[in-house]
Amino acid sequence: MLTQRLADLAKKPKVLTWDIETSPAIVYSWGLFGQDHSVSQIVEPSRVLCFAAKWLDKKQTEFYSEFHTSREDMIEQAWRLLNEADVVVSFNGIGFDTKHMNREFLLAGLGPVSPFVDIDLLRINRANFKFLSNKLGYVTQAVGLPTKLETGGMELWKQVLANDPAAWAKFKKYNVRDVIVTEKLYLLLAQGGWVKGVHAGLFNGNM
Repeated sequence: MLTQRLADLAKKPKVLTWDIETSPAIVYSWGLFGQDHSVSQIVEPSRVLCFAAKWLDKKQTEFYSEFHTSREDMIEQAWRLLNEADVVVSFNGIGFDTKHMNREFLLAGLGPVSPFVDIDLLRINRANFKFLSNKLGYVTQAVGLPTKLETGGMELWKQVLANDPAAWAKFKKYNVRDVIVTEKLYLLLAQGGWVKGVHAGLFNGNM
């Protein structure tokens, strides 16, 4: 019993940092400026193309995409990782990543994952600091951390949607790098006392 109790107290929350990449929606349009598009103009809605995720205590960053395996596998892997996580770290994950992936879960016939503490660094940044820009690349560079990779803009997404292997290799590198820099920003903010609402005692019973 004592051995088990000590083991329980040694438990730490499983912290997962993640980031998704999505496709642009394709619509019929009458022009480039001041356009409002109706549902009848949708050719193809946006979808999750890939995601990268990293456990805080692991060196490896996992990556899954519709190109490298399949959409079914990618979505199932996302469900598995999020379901295992106690804490999920992201940059704009509450408003973007989680909702996009929840849609994919619903369309795939999957239910919601187990509840987790959602740490959105964009919200923490907006609540506590006044940087000239709230973008991840700007903030990480401003605080002296490694920053995002350049993509080259929409041209990369067009090549990815055309299933160009070289474009997908660059896309993967970009996605993985986002997770790595997000985790580094999380550690900086957490160690500085800016991340609130996560108490390890909630997971190991030692309040």
